[in-house]
Amino acid sequence: MARPQPKLVGILPQRYYGTEFTPQGRSDEEAALAIASPQAIIELLRPLVDERRAARIDEVAASRLSGVVVVLEDLHDPHNGGAVLRSCEAMGLREVRIIASRERFRVSDKVTQGADKWLDVVEHPSTDSALETLRQRGFTLAAAVPGATTQLTELDPHKPIALLMGNEHAGLSDSARALCDVEFAIPLHGFSESLNLSVATAICTFSLTSRRRQALGRSGDLDEAGLLDLRARYYLRDVRGALTIVRQRLAP
Repeated sequence: MARPQPKLVGILPQRYYGTEFTPQGRSDEEAALAIASPQAIIELLRPLVDERRAARIDEVAASRLSGVVVVLEDLHDPHNGGAVLRSCEAMGLREVRIIASRERFRVSDKVTQGADKWLDVVEHPSTDSALETLRQRGFTLAAAVPGATTQLTELDPHKPIALLMGNEHAGLSDSARALCDVEFAIPLHGFSESLNLSVATAICTFSLTSRRRQALGRSGDLDEAGLLDLRARYYLRDVRGALTIVRQRLAP
């Protein structure tokens, strides 16, 4: 079934054509994990990767934070969309949630440079469904709102937090703000009263992930089972023809 196409706001510039985001397919990954355990997959695939590359995969997986999620509501500019995904991946986030109720989510591949391959990017047709899913998982919902009295640095890094970032022009919707637990602002000390959305997101994720790692005393927050699962997934994403190899060597 084709996913519903939200109504675009405003006129779409020609340079935006062909930039609609398509989430990474994970069917092969899930099929492989249905055949064998994460540990068995790692033991099979790791020797097929250069040792330096394998060490990097293990290091990145161990640094992933599941307790910080970015939620993007109705972004318009594909350059902003791509920059946000790249920043989130670089800061060690595992997950980004997309709300596409009024705008299709678009990205520039030149900006992402494949960063979305290593992220779980989940799209939602409505703000309510996206935020309810996170609330049920125990996340504090924090809305980025210029001028808010709570500062970015006051968010508690010990708790799972979802950072909500709004449309470049309209900001977050009233419904999103009403559903959030707290509104926060980035401290600004110059004459500028606001920041570009992708820059603001990069600052927010850097601040919160740095303080979370410091609070936890380690680079990542996955438990042993979660880390093992993620390492297996990363090897499956990195090795060409991984599903075929798993079927040939590990299928009963």
